[in-house]
Amino acid sequence: MPAPAFIQDKFPDFAARLDGDGAIGVAVSGGGDSVALLYALAAWNKRPLEVFCVDHGLNPLSPQWTQSVADHAARVGAGFTVLYWQGEKPATGLSAAARLARHRLLAEAAREKGLSVLCLAHTADDIAEAQVMRAQGSNVGAPKIWAPSPVWPEGHDIFLYRPFLDVRRETLRAYLRGMGVTWIDDPANDSPHSLRARTRKALHQQSVDLSAREDEATITAGGLRDLLYQPQDLAPLGMIAFRAEAFDALPREMALKLLAAAEVCAGGGDRLPRRNKIAALLENLSSAGPLNLAGARIVRRDGLITLSRETGDIGRNRSGVCTLNGTDAAVWDGRFLVRSSQAGEVVASGRVRGDLTEADRSWLMRLPADLRGTQPVFVPAAQNNNQNKYLLTNPALRQGAYGAITARCLVGSRLRAALGLITTESAVISAKSDCVFTPINGV
Repeated sequence: MPAPAFIQDKFPDFAARLDGDGAIGVAVSGGGDSVALLYALAAWNKRPLEVFCVDHGLNPLSPQWTQSVADHAARVGAGFTVLYWQGEKPATGLSAAARLARHRLLAEAAREKGLSVLCLAHTADDIAEAQVMRAQGSNVGAPKIWAPSPVWPEGHDIFLYRPFLDVRRETLRAYLRGMGVTWIDDPANDSPHSLRARTRKALHQQSVDLSAREDEATITAGGLRDLLYQPQDLAPLGMIAFRAEAFDALPREMALKLLAAAEVCAGGGDRLPRRNKIAALLENLSSAGPLNLAGARIVRRDGLITLSRETGDIGRNRSGVCTLNGTDAAVWDGRFLVRSSQAGEVVASGRVRGDLTEADRSWLMRLPADLRGTQPVFVPAAQNNNQNKYLLTNPALRQGAYGAITARCLVGSRLRAALGLITTESAVISAKSDCVFTPINGV
């Protein structure tokens, strides 16, 4: 039976967004929305599908629900992977904790499979529910058609695609009923203790304006290029620099959004600063001295606004050291993705500057002062006190030890992702080659 018109109408957008090759990830819970998405992508039939199902371990029926997802995956010929949320569960804030755990598991599993995009089945009803919940004081975010994974650093280079944000939940269920496909109704969706469940029940019989979208301040790729100063020189080192005159000309909402995104990206953190703190920062941006927020240092001088990692914050609010096992890549300080074929640690240049080679120290001293203590340095596991450490952002990379190491700065691509400037699967893949430091003598 051919797919109904509203499903076929999605095929051009599937093709435009999912323009890579290989498998596509699909998160399926067993509920009607995600099951409908799986069958819609199967009807498109242009790419292999890899289904991920998260078992939160919160309901005794979850093994049965997981099996139902496995059955759906088998029916459409998709791969299937079950992910388990293990460990102790919080007594309060369970829903939010489960959401974060789910996104971490999905992002890590997608990366292990070599995928860049996960398809999720949020609908127009989810947008309406989020609007009502925010009006009642909740800080729940509104789902977007295309967005980076909300977890960091686990979600780096993973994007979420939600093609059904203009479709009602009941429409998807009617689609499944027409094919004779069943789904699971989670009883938690009817719990009177859940704000979302109460909101969902109240909206169930109401019409939803499918054209309703909350206004968002946006910036184009061209606009960002006009704002950025020497991104090719500074971005690979973790610094964001704006032309102050261009930044001052931005509408206030756009300036707030840009400043918040730049703060969290330059600081390597995992969450945006509160709006009141960003607003206060914006008001004080013309002050003479440096400002600090979210682990980032903001300086306005000589017609520029620069944001970089605050040296003194490294190791204060999260570990300033990451360990490499010689096989897997690791993200250091939320800003640099490092892979090495030998075991060791990555630390801040400010901690070991005296142990660097003369060439590395000389190059470091040519950098802006705010960057000299924030660069990644590799410390081999098997070393003696006289052995040098290796500065991973030195563009020369001539020392022999660099032959086993690759480093990539995530700050620039993360900023573009946060501002909505990476809009397709191929762009996600392309961004992975940005700001990569590789050895001159090869890996």
